[in-house]
Amino acid sequence: MGEKNAYDHLAAECAELRRLNKRLQQLHQQIDYQLQLAQRIQASFLPKNLPEVPHGRFAVHFLPRDRVGGDFYDVFRLDENHVGLYVADVMGHGVPASLLTIFVKKGVQTKEVFGRDYRLVPPEEVLGRLNKDLLEQHLSEQPFITMVYALYNHRDGIFRFARAGHPYPLYVPQTGEPTFWRQEGLLLGVADTTFPARSYPLNPGDKVLLYSDGLDSGRFESHLPGSDSMLAWATRHRHLSIQKFIDGLARDLFAAGGQPDDVTLLGLEVSP
Repeated sequence: MGEKNAYDHLAAECAELRRLNKRLQQLHQQIDYQLQLAQRIQASFLPKNLPEVPHGRFAVHFLPRDRVGGDFYDVFRLDENHVGLYVADVMGHGVPASLLTIFVKKGVQTKEVFGRDYRLVPPEEVLGRLNKDLLEQHLSEQPFITMVYALYNHRDGIFRFARAGHPYPLYVPQTGEPTFWRQEGLLLGVADTTFPARSYPLNPGDKVLLYSDGLDSGRFESHLPGSDSMLAWATRHRHLSIQKFIDGLARDLFAAGGQPDDVTLLGLEVSP
């Protein structure tokens, strides 16, 4: 009798394990479906094509670490002379990060239309409004969102940008040393603050690179990771066209190891 009880007990435990395993498979499928949906939504927000403008060429290298990441970007024509562009980064991965990227994407206000007239919202105001919107949400957990927004006038070659805790833009001139455009600016959604903007004139052959902090761990040859490696690589390969430039930069900085985070590079090259 005892042997039969032991057998029945073992059979019951096996049945329970099968039930739990089936439930885990169902939960895994549900999570997988949610990630697929978040991935499709994020992909729908990315530009299908980069704009073509006189005296300017754009290129992008976008490689999330996971199916759903926190990086996103956009490039769009605002009128016959101006292009808006930005790179943003929401800390984390998965569905929570995806929801924040959607909120930020929808909150970017770049143009105001008044009947037949309009006004282009300057970079400092774009970030200021977005910051205010985030603060008004009173999120239970403080968001960690960085962003750089720029306005490029391809008629006069003026590049104006503001940043919110995001990596500094990399400027690679046709002649002279590459450098980072350092500009103050807190993270988005942290405090009621302003985001000062700065304008720079660009000349034919110059490049400007906006990128996410996924490049901070990248290393080129014996140089220190991050900014030192980026400057060294840019100095050596400044002659490359903008698409080859950003693709090569991303490839070579992570040649010795894997990619630990999302990597986004958005480049502009001024053409004659």
